Amino acid sequence: MKKIVMTATLLVAVLFLSAQNQIEGKVLELTKDGNVKPIYGANVYWEESDIGTITDIYGSYSINEAKSFPATLSVSYIGYTFDSKEVKDNQYIFYLKSIVELDEVKIEGTNNTTKYSLIEPVNIQTLTKGELHKAACCNLSEVFETNNTVDIVYSDAVSGLKKIQMLGLDGSYIQITNETMPLIRGLQRSYGLSYIPGSWIESIQIIKGMGSVVNGYESFTGQINLEYFKPINADRIFWNLYTNSDGKIENNILLAKKTGKWRSNLFTHISYFDKEIDQNHGSSHNHNTAHEGDGFLDIPKVKQFSFLNRWQYFGSDDYRFQINIKGLIEDRIAGHRTDIVNPYILDIDNKLFNIYAKIGTLNKNGKSIAMQASGLVHKQDAHFGNNIHNGLQQSWFINIMRDRSFNANHSIRYGFSTFFDRYSEYFDGNINFPYENVRNDLVSGLYTEHIYDHLETLKLVTGIRTDYYNISENLYFSPRTNLRYNPSENTVLRLSIGKAFRIPHPIVENFSYLNSSRFINIENVIDPERALNYGINATHCFYLFSREGRLNLDIYRTQFQNQIIVDIENQDSLLFYNLDGKSYANSIQIDLDYELFDGFQLRIGYKINNSMSTFNGEEKSVPLLPDYRALLNFAYVNNSNKWFFDFTTNYIGSSRIPEHNQLDFEYSDPFSLVNFNITRKLDKFDLYFGGENIFKYTQENPILGGDNWSSNFDASLIYAPVHGRMIYLGLRYRLE
Repeated sequence: MKKIVMTATLLVAVLFLSAQNQIEGKVLELTKDGNVKPIYGANVYWEESDIGTITDIYGSYSINEAKSFPATLSVSYIGYTFDSKEVKDNQYIFYLKSIVELDEVKIEGTNNTTKYSLIEPVNIQTLTKGELHKAACCNLSEVFETNNTVDIVYSDAVSGLKKIQMLGLDGSYIQITNETMPLIRGLQRSYGLSYIPGSWIESIQIIKGMGSVVNGYESFTGQINLEYFKPINADRIFWNLYTNSDGKIENNILLAKKTGKWRSNLFTHISYFDKEIDQNHGSSHNHNTAHEGDGFLDIPKVKQFSFLNRWQYFGSDDYRFQINIKGLIEDRIAGHRTDIVNPYILDIDNKLFNIYAKIGTLNKNGKSIAMQASGLVHKQDAHFGNNIHNGLQQSWFINIMRDRSFNANHSIRYGFSTFFDRYSEYFDGNINFPYENVRNDLVSGLYTEHIYDHLETLKLVTGIRTDYYNISENLYFSPRTNLRYNPSENTVLRLSIGKAFRIPHPIVENFSYLNSSRFINIENVIDPERALNYGINATHCFYLFSREGRLNLDIYRTQFQNQIIVDIENQDSLLFYNLDGKSYANSIQIDLDYELFDGFQLRIGYKINNSMSTFNGEEKSVPLLPDYRALLNFAYVNNSNKWFFDFTTNYIGSSRIPEHNQLDFEYSDPFSLVNFNITRKLDKFDLYFGGENIFKYTQENPILGGDNWSSNFDASLIYAPVHGRMIYLGLRYRLE
């Protein structure tokens, strides 16, 4: 590690020393309200030459002097006015005005909370903090209720956790990152979404299909990238206090400070819930008749504390350094109430520590270099009744990447990355012998990516990764291509195709099935999962009755070359084995956003999923995955921007349910969930009030065999909520 840091520092120093005869400046957007903000990715080039560059995230550029003078320096960016200047000195600032706001298309008026890119070749949408404030947003698993791309599903009837799905596949096939750094992997796969407080998040980027090879090899269906609030633009004090009708309390405090060239943030989060709520009826009758429920807690007891401290150093316009330290302690208890004889208890204890850093230069002589590094220690002790799982994950990650722009149209990225994960895992319970495994996974790879940007009409990104995995002793190739074509300034067509692979962790990725009496069988050889994903996207922005709208169509297919099959077709067993046959997932999605009148935004979405796998030679639909979903969202902001109203209905289609002797149906019934949120903005305060599952829809008989949980017990066949209506109230305070 020390040698790598020294090498990276030396490279940075060389870049600094090599910068001579440069023209420097910024490209800024001049907004309607008179403010300015940087434009990232603008093309800066000399007229009638092949010398060019692009702006960085701060809108800065640095370009070699022209070969001869007089010379004209030009700036272009799709959706913005064109500008050029005759060179007279060595620094120029350009101010561009948006024509139709094509860089991040926003539906003007009420609800500029979700942005859709029309210039990127990847299919990306950005959820801003305004979108996140539409829900209670206690953690990452709860922020997608108003989004039609990421699906919220229910884990099991005991843990109270929610999971996510995308493109008809489980969330384990989504690459989840924090500012492009790996975030949820290994032991965090089952419960990691609940470790990310919603109040920490400034924005979320959702990428469908194959993303960039720069970000890693694990993205099968897409990528979710989180952007935390940054020290440079964060409020000095931000406080969020939340409580709900069940008695849960959450407290988040964010502090920001500026000292010279340093900027820092301190994030703290406390979540506390210690009540026993049991209102859901089920098959279990071994309980006190004074209670209405089935003897099992509808909501787990949780005590969680986490923090994040980040520091950023701004040495010059081109040099950046940051370091982040994160920690978490959580105790989660669920299962039977305390007054039950011979209770089933779920008890999970988590301790996590993570440190990560970035260092690099930006656009120096058309070149840049950056290094990312992280280290993680995560200890997890879990009890699922008689099932015991103890795990320890020790990980580190390094990514060194280089950018070079040849001209306004061509640039390349290349680099090296390595992942190391040491897993110490012990499992005892419903298995023929204790499962004890110490595994050292090392994946190292090289990647390169070429970007061809024909400015306004065409952009093509072609990349390839080559990774070596030490356990299988094989090379894995991940070629990827993303193409964007703009037939008009209001329409974009995208095509993506590529391969990915991942290393599975069968038990920790399927904790929900441990809440059962199923006997577990794991094949001796578990090969890495591999898949091909391809798809198309069409997005059109339009005006109807002088109001803006957006229509979006996505068609994607994921086709597995190898997959770890999670087989729950037999009620007595949980099997893990390599795919022998076909496995694929098809997804079709259509979305409409339209401003009905001033301040009133309508969002409609519909999705069809067709996911099939081969279970012991028989091709079947993937269980517990809805075959269609629909979303209806209304958002209203009054003229004074003081009152915000949001209403969302999610309609979830039927799912295939594996056979069980206590169930007499093969498919679940469709159902609807209704949420609302009302926010009143004051001077420095926001008061918000809302509700989830307003009509109290719950799954009937969610816990099977609860009377004798040691033999015929299953709390994992869940397709709908276990808990009914929840009302919440909160307060936000900010001091700029």
